[in-house]
Amino acid sequence: MMSKMAPLFALLVCCYVALISAELPATTIIKSYGYPCEEHLAPTADGWLLTMERIPHGRNNAKATKGVVMFQHGLTDTSVGVTLNNPTEGLPYLLADAGYEVWLGNNRGNGYSMNNTQYGQNTPQFWAFSWDEMAMFDLPGQIDYVLSVTGASTLSYIGHSEGTIQAFAGFMNSSVASKVNLFVALAPVAYVGNVGSPLLQAMAKFDADLIFELLGVREFDLPTAVGKFLPDICKLDPSLCVNVLNLLMGPSTNLNNSRIGYYLTYEPNPTSVKNMVHWAQMVRSKTYEKFDYGREGNMEHYGQPTPPAYDLTKFPTNLPVALFTGGHDYLADPTDVAKLISLLVTPPFVHDEPSYAHCDPIWAPDAATLIYPKIFELLSTYNH
Repeated sequence: MMSKMAPLFALLVCCYVALISAELPATTIIKSYGYPCEEHLAPTADGWLLTMERIPHGRNNAKATKGVVMFQHGLTDTSVGVTLNNPTEGLPYLLADAGYEVWLGNNRGNGYSMNNTQYGQNTPQFWAFSWDEMAMFDLPGQIDYVLSVTGASTLSYIGHSEGTIQAFAGFMNSSVASKVNLFVALAPVAYVGNVGSPLLQAMAKFDADLIFELLGVREFDLPTAVGKFLPDICKLDPSLCVNVLNLLMGPSTNLNNSRIGYYLTYEPNPTSVKNMVHWAQMVRSKTYEKFDYGREGNMEHYGQPTPPAYDLTKFPTNLPVALFTGGHDYLADPTDVAKLISLLVTPPFVHDEPSYAHCDPIWAPDAATLIYPKIFELLSTYNH
């Protein structure tokens, strides 16, 4: 199938890049550190054009020699999140300098990927997605595009947060999984029944219809949601609201506090209200399943009264998986991660940092010494 699509993708390389009218912050940051960076638009089968950044090589090497690595961002994030630390600490820079070609993905509706060939941003249809669509369309669309541009047969996939929940679902499609030689999951998420996230816990108490009534059916804005579902929390504990991400992801003691203001210049980013409803549904149901439309809606969408579950016992046994977990992760809670691990037929590589929180794998300064060397070891084994 990919060989038949290759000419089309080759044509789209030129056409889609031309559609990006202004340089995105991630691109500007990458270039400011002296790295080459290109912006691309990857098409999906359902009509989205997803922005991707390509770092073709490092600062001191003229060509990548060690294969292709794709990074997929987390919840309410974009590709910019992983670029914010400096080159001695930031994962994409270290990868590029080590000889890898690096691609940064962006899920639909995140502020970077805002091109839909059928619907405008002011329509409800534009925002009618959750991570189900990210798994079904965004994941394979971006992987296929990267492989078509690079000519590689496979790539290594590194996901953080939401970039893992969509991957655990999407890689159950064997044709997608066959294009990946290694899946690295930072702050891995599938089940979220035990999250410590104050916002998701609060949203889980409400039915989907009421959440849509409170927030609308379009773009999800984190500060607005906090005001609706946690109206008094900033008065009761102002420290929680110094960094609004804490109310969704949980706090961290491993970040460089002098850089919090810098991070918040670029974070958080949009997603859809429907996507956040999906997360809240899973907190309440303690399941890893598709979006719940209610009995009648489920019959229409799925032909059954309940949403289908993603059965992790059917995850491909020949795809190497590495999990990097944290003991203080509010969104990838250790109990939920343990359930995920128990269901994978092939035991994954697991490395735990007991003090790590949800954003630490991409922002903690010591991730470059505690985590990334192990990722490089895995890449040297599986990315040929």
